[in-house]
Amino acid sequence: MLADAMTLLTTDRPALPEARIADVLRKHYGLVGKLEPQDSERDQNFLVQTTAGHACILKVANAAEAESITDFQLAALLHLENSPVDGLVPKVIRTTDGDTRLRVSVDDGHVHTVRVLSWLPGTLLPPDDLSPHALYRMGESLAALGKALAGFEHPASNYPLLWDIKQASGLGELLDTVTDPALREALERHLDTFLSEVQPRLADLRWQVIHNDLNPGNVLFRDDNHDEIAGIIDFGDMIRSPLVIDAAVACAYLCRRDDGSLADMLEFLRGYTALTPLTEDEFELLPYLVVIRNVTTVVISHWRASMYPENRAYILRSADRALHMLNTFGQRPPNAVTREMQEHCGNHD
Repeated sequence: MLADAMTLLTTDRPALPEARIADVLRKHYGLVGKLEPQDSERDQNFLVQTTAGHACILKVANAAEAESITDFQLAALLHLENSPVDGLVPKVIRTTDGDTRLRVSVDDGHVHTVRVLSWLPGTLLPPDDLSPHALYRMGESLAALGKALAGFEHPASNYPLLWDIKQASGLGELLDTVTDPALREALERHLDTFLSEVQPRLADLRWQVIHNDLNPGNVLFRDDNHDEIAGIIDFGDMIRSPLVIDAAVACAYLCRRDDGSLADMLEFLRGYTALTPLTEDEFELLPYLVVIRNVTTVVISHWRASMYPENRAYILRSADRALHMLNTFGQRPPNAVTREMQEHCGNHD
């Protein structure tokens, strides 16, 4: 299972020529416009500015990604159409034949799945620029998305994914790529705690399909009001997992301030629990899950740095905030953090 998850992050991203992409858009979607490459961990993405004045995103899936996973992601977006979060998430744009995706062969023999999604307007804000109200709205919006996904099922919803922290036990196989002995030992301790105190309790929690990657880079704010949410993007890490993991992933990005403050995370949780109250067990496990998400970031970064040594400094730089969090938040007694969360949220079962 780990090998399958690793393959998705070690297979080169697609590199279809822009002329080929333009041809696909014209022939299969009836769209013509300017292509702007977008960053992506494992896919090839383009922002398309059409001559008709519209914008959309074209995504070329990694060759290692099973077609069933692409279908899962598309089915989830289709499920969200006409839901309470319709308008906050991308819509699937169909081909001129009415298909939600198509298969494109390339010269190297690989076949890639192509899909087109609507472009959501809005502004990305750095974590330090998020106001308390914006953080509250982030939590509220993630809870609303979770409610809209409740009941959605798909046979490919539990595929092997390194970023799925319920599968964190597999990270132990990557620890050898962490060259600093002290850091490796600390990461191993966190993983051992997860295995002994957290993983055995996950089965008793609420499970469903979750977004699994609500970080500030995936939240759009209104151009005219940076306190209000305009959209949630990037559904590429969706997975079926305990519902509380969705909140934990977001919290992991909101407790990395230099002063160790938890104010951002607590305000996010206040918004989340206003719509989706957490159970006592979920509150108890949440601090551990926040830690293990940051452990995941550090381990995967070191593993990828070992594969691409020429970019080692750049890759590890992205893990600096996660490492800082492990040295601050990760040292707090989990039961004390739980109490602080519950007191701030004011609603616990």
